[in-house]
Amino acid sequence: MSFSRFEDFIAYQPQVAQMLLNSFRKNRLAHAYIFEGPRGTKKPAAALLFAKRLLCLNPGTDQNPCGTCRNCLRIDKGTHPNVFSIKADGENIKVDQIRQMISELARTSVEDGPRIYIVEEADRMRAEAANALLKTLEEPGNDIYAVMLTDKFASLLKTIVSRSQVMHFRPLEKAVVRSELLAKKIPPCLAGVIPEYTNNVEDALRIAQSNEMTAMFDLVPELYGTAGKNDESMVLRFKEIRDAVFASTEMTDYFLTLLILYQKDLLLCKLARVSEIVWTPDQEKLQRLAALVSQEWLEDILGKMLALKSRLRYNIIDSLAFDNLLIQLERGFMHAI
Repeated sequence: MSFSRFEDFIAYQPQVAQMLLNSFRKNRLAHAYIFEGPRGTKKPAAALLFAKRLLCLNPGTDQNPCGTCRNCLRIDKGTHPNVFSIKADGENIKVDQIRQMISELARTSVEDGPRIYIVEEADRMRAEAANALLKTLEEPGNDIYAVMLTDKFASLLKTIVSRSQVMHFRPLEKAVVRSELLAKKIPPCLAGVIPEYTNNVEDALRIAQSNEMTAMFDLVPELYGTAGKNDESMVLRFKEIRDAVFASTEMTDYFLTLLILYQKDLLLCKLARVSEIVWTPDQEKLQRLAALVSQEWLEDILGKMLALKSRLRYNIIDSLAFDNLLIQLERGFMHAI
């Protein structure tokens, strides 16, 4: 996704967008920027909007690029000769890549206008590459701008940081991620639950479109639906699908996160805060189950789920702990009846 206007950018990163917009209005641009923040916070899209505004042939009085001139269109297609993109060659960005870019910038441009180089995952520059880039930051030349993107700000050379203006990209709001999913025709309940797991739009879309992960989404209310029924077993149903749950660390973490969200919804129903639940289609079932058990029990099980999730951060997958958790869930509802 790319941004056509600053108004689009503001919806995702209001502070950064406003700072860049003011810089264009006052003609006070820095020659080097670092866009830093978590994955999925629209850093590449922001870099291309910056380039389009610099090279647009017909910018508006509102500072927006026109989006229709040949420069804007070529930037959208990735074919403008004045916009250079540098990505890791293998594991790292190598010094030869930076030297080649410097060599290109030293030549007379085939077209008028500013030249912009965008370094993706700038933290992956090897020491030699970073030092080579540092020389261009110290003597940038006229109408040459650098935009470095990174998810690992602390890994950048301090000397590079000191010669750049740092823009801090914040994690996206859940409502923004949900709107993106709804725009892609993702079912409303799924679009409401996934932003509780990730605020990265790209990851959110991947999860929503994954058959395996959608199956996990369907499984959790199914498991809770067996609660308190003599002819069905939450534990036995889990054993049937355990291989899918433990197929990867991500899948296990996603499944456990869904359990936590459902358990939280039960607690919210118990506290008469139904308007805050995320599993809205299951509201009637959630209220029925919440009425069977105590608030203390719901909080205790939720605490155990959160403790198990914290262990997953260290790649500790304890299948026995999952079995015990499901046993406690099943017994808790059975004893309530």
